[in-house]
Amino acid sequence: MQNSITPGGKPVPKPPSTNVNASLELDILTQAFDDLPVGVGVFQVCDLHDNESIRYVFMNKVILYEMRKTREEVFGKRIMEVAPEAYEHEGGLRVIETYRTVAKEGGSINLGLVEYSNHMVAGTYECSVHYIKDNYVYVMLRNVTELEETKNELENKNKELSQLTSIVSHDLKEPLNTISGFVEVITENYQETLNDDVSEFIGYISKATTRMRRVVTDLLDYSRIGGKRKEMTMVDTEKMMEEIRQDLSGMIRETNTSIVLGHLPLVRGFETELRLLFQNLICNSIKFNRPGVTPNIKVSAKRQDGWTFIIKDNGIGIAKEYQDSVFRMFKRLHTKSEYEGTGIGLAHCKKIVELHNGNIWVESTPGEGSVFYCNFPDEIYA
Repeated sequence: MQNSITPGGKPVPKPPSTNVNASLELDILTQAFDDLPVGVGVFQVCDLHDNESIRYVFMNKVILYEMRKTREEVFGKRIMEVAPEAYEHEGGLRVIETYRTVAKEGGSINLGLVEYSNHMVAGTYECSVHYIKDNYVYVMLRNVTELEETKNELENKNKELSQLTSIVSHDLKEPLNTISGFVEVITENYQETLNDDVSEFIGYISKATTRMRRVVTDLLDYSRIGGKRKEMTMVDTEKMMEEIRQDLSGMIRETNTSIVLGHLPLVRGFETELRLLFQNLICNSIKFNRPGVTPNIKVSAKRQDGWTFIIKDNGIGIAKEYQDSVFRMFKRLHTKSEYEGTGIGLAHCKKIVELHNGNIWVESTPGEGSVFYCNFPDEIYA
């Protein structure tokens, strides 16, 4: 066949062979699907009313490996010929019936996790089935056996850790209570016979046991944050802040603290944990005040990549080099003689914010005060 001639006299080149292009494109497409990290398989449902009519059209390397089969053993053959045990297995039959349903009705069906086993393989798979055209569907498959086993193992470890924490907490508190009890008995019954040095030593013991009891309690609280499966609820944070202010009324009166609350949003979250978060931040702002300066605290919220709560104080402040490390467990910037505490409070706060998929950070100038920010993403809000 000769080239056509344009009005200008120039020949129009012939288009390349369609068959060559189609063959090349098919090879490229096959290679692309073959190298995917997830399993992809194409099936033909020859009879929309017969599960046994379904045959393999294409399986990529991942699925062939899961089947422990070669292409020659699978391609073009019916499932009933290659893997008849699938029709006797609950998971296998569920997937096969889904092929027929999607081929007949269209759309996609996500089967979630499917358990499957035969004489060669056993595992848990993420599986979804998708419509291609009349009588044809494709399946996407991912082996998550190891992930599920790891998840179950972690859940069991967490349960064991929670039980261990409770046991250790109880076992530590009991001897501390015994020591405190003896100190009280000695103080009440033998005070007049004790010299100044002994009285001072007993005072040290009493304070040490009180601090240790507080550490044990704080560790137990920390281990319980987010530990129980529970649903988020709608929380009125403005009302919550008012209740926290009432709960801390003694501390507020003693320090003459001023707390100003702005308009705060209604949020969806874990109420107990959120209460602990804001109570810890306000207590810190009251506790770490400058000598001779009345604590002033302002609590507000603004729209910023979701909602950001802002707790601003006029306390002692935090040097820039410590503004990240203050959220670590047992991180203290001051001696116990200067400020009481266990160094766990801000670690609590970080864990609670992260439980809500948020972020917490602080901006501060030593001698002027600190501003704590707690940002929560939109998905937890009404």
